[in-house]
Amino acid sequence: MTKNWKTKKMYKLILEEINGDEKSITGIQKSLEQKGINMHRLVLTGYLDAMVELGILKEKEIKPARIFSFLDDSQDIYSIVGDVARSMDSEKSGLYSLYLLNYLFERPIFMREIEKCNVSQINKNDYNTVNPPLRSDYIRKLEMTGVKIPQSNLMIEPVNKDIYTISRLLREIVYSQFDLKKYNVANNNQRTLD
Repeated sequence: MTKNWKTKKMYKLILEEINGDEKSITGIQKSLEQKGINMHRLVLTGYLDAMVELGILKEKEIKPARIFSFLDDSQDIYSIVGDVARSMDSEKSGLYSLYLLNYLFERPIFMREIEKCNVSQINKNDYNTVNPPLRSDYIRKLEMTGVKIPQSNLMIEPVNKDIYTISRLLREIVYSQFDLKKYNVANNNQRTLD
């Protein structure tokens, strides 16, 4: 590290500390301190929030901490759906992914697509196996997008379409992809223990 770190842009120092990992504010601050860079927590938080708003970093909340990492441009719809489904309920994440993909794509979903979401197994009672007439067209179209589907892969549809859960999942996708916190008024009412 150079002796005169103040000549280096602060955001570059922060990016070097994150370096492809996921780090909390405390983790970044401690790492900077070990290099002789003392940055007040509020200043660091301000930089991190600005970098999230500019689309340089992404933030997720793992209570009680806020975790920052590089914004991953390589995310596809399957990883986004899987992340949101797991965050809502890891045990039902497979079913939630099926709900959402079926709703978004307006077609039956291949099991391979559910696997790409990296979610839990779906209970056999929660889906029906289908064989639509356009199956080979779906496979060909998905192959053009880079998604390889084996010819023998099952196509499924949810038994029930839980519109309430679908709307919650869609809301979470929007919240995960855009910083909507700045538009909300936080409920700062202090709660007391009974």
